[in-house]
Amino acid sequence: MAGFFVGKEVKMKNYGNYDEKRKEQQWKNEQNAGGFRCSHCKQWVIINEFMGTANRNHCNICLWSKHVDEKKGDRKAQCQAGMKPIGLTFKHEGYGKQGELMMIHICSVCDKISINRIAGDDFTEKIMEIFEQSLVLYREIKVRLISEDIQLLDESDRQELHTQLFGK
Repeated sequence: MAGFFVGKEVKMKNYGNYDEKRKEQQWKNEQNAGGFRCSHCKQWVIINEFMGTANRNHCNICLWSKHVDEKKGDRKAQCQAGMKPIGLTFKHEGYGKQGELMMIHICSVCDKISINRIAGDDFTEKIMEIFEQSLVLYREIKVRLISEDIQLLDESDRQELHTQLFGK
């Protein structure tokens, strides 16, 4: 609540929904503009039906994301900071089934870890670069991923990664 003077009395105004309305308007603006500017590499990121996913919150060039969700798809995160891609995983599809390739991000401010779908127009060279970098991640991050039930791809997953990205 914020106060302001009107004559001799103080009127209180509720700004509780302001952030929510601002974020909703920003999302609408991005949809209407057909994309958004990446907060990390500053490139224009296109949102269209060819990207292979209904929502996009990461750049297809540098693969950095934006911390927009607290829970999957809710768009309620207050942080709004950049999220660095740190590795890859497969979506859990059940026992004996190989799921689609997913990207693991960590927030550069609050350290929240999230998993995002890879879009059809994401740069495959950058995806492979993230995979290579993830092979030498700090032990603390690997332990944290395990504690959050996230299986980081390792060298034994290289062939499946290659198949999902480039076909057989």
